[in-house]
Amino acid sequence: MAHAQHAANVVVSVERIENPALSATSPGGVTVLRVAPSYTFETRGDRSQSRLALGATLERSSNTALLASRNYPSLGYTWTYSWPTSSLELRGNLAESSTRNTEFEEFGRVTVDSRERRLDAGVRWNQELTERTDWVVDLARARVSFDQASLTDYSEVELSSRVSWEATERMFYFIEPAYVRLTRSGSPDSVTQARWQVGVRGELAPEWTLTAFAGQGRIGGTPSSTGTLAGLQLDFVGSRWSAGGGWSRDFSVSVADAAFVRTEILSLRQAYRLTETATLSASLASSRSAGAGASRGLVSGLALENELGANWSSTLGVEHRRSSPVGGVAGRGWSVRAGLVYAYPGR
Repeated sequence: MAHAQHAANVVVSVERIENPALSATSPGGVTVLRVAPSYTFETRGDRSQSRLALGATLERSSNTALLASRNYPSLGYTWTYSWPTSSLELRGNLAESSTRNTEFEEFGRVTVDSRERRLDAGVRWNQELTERTDWVVDLARARVSFDQASLTDYSEVELSSRVSWEATERMFYFIEPAYVRLTRSGSPDSVTQARWQVGVRGELAPEWTLTAFAGQGRIGGTPSSTGTLAGLQLDFVGSRWSAGGGWSRDFSVSVADAAFVRTEILSLRQAYRLTETATLSASLASSRSAGAGASRGLVSGLALENELGANWSSTLGVEHRRSSPVGGVAGRGWSVRAGLVYAYPGR
């Protein structure tokens, strides 16, 4: 018999942002009213299951010269069919966001405040080789476009595979080779990336979880380059304290020129449950990019989350950002936000 479940979520927040573009000289601040509703509908049968996700982020700015008023819709659908030892997944997703946030998180810079539209489609095959060994093959295609002429639209095709082996109930190892092809809009030339990495994930103790990987990636094109890939993530979850830290070195797609750029990201977070309903958390993240337009970004934040009832909660936070272009002048900005969240868990 099929089983259906639906859930809804609405976030309403007000945020004051000073120097949103992180310019060397601050032009002032802007107040943003943000409403973000979302809805999911899931069905489960004997062998198949599906998930439909609808959402949007509606932003209204008090100063459109500094920050545009935009609506960011999102739509996603996933369908999975399972056999005793294998499964097939088909997925599609349309999402819009602001490059002001995505560029800073990965590259430590704000290239331009633009609407980024990403359309993804993919298929995944999961095969159980033995009781402790799984094999996954994934083919994904993405088309990315912007509403600013200074940014280059592009398409991306990625073929990846993963073989994982469960050594114990708490520890498994994996190897992941992948091939990515990136093509700029209106250009016959493509940039490729061939990569591989091996890693481990497991529980060091009931409260501690570790994930680590290392490998190598090669960027084809003119010029070509080879670099090391690595990452480490350590998390702790206790009765009141929770903490986590991660570091990664990888190649990411830069929206400024639609090319692979070396990036390095370090993140730290810590949270403490003050009461049964209130949690205070602090975070620190550093991102760095190489090559043309290299920059370094640093963001620190403090947030308080409070459960007001069965379906209601509130958020209050402050954040500080700093971007330091190589050979340029650093820019700083801060923001203060307050929000109200309604969550309907569904049935």
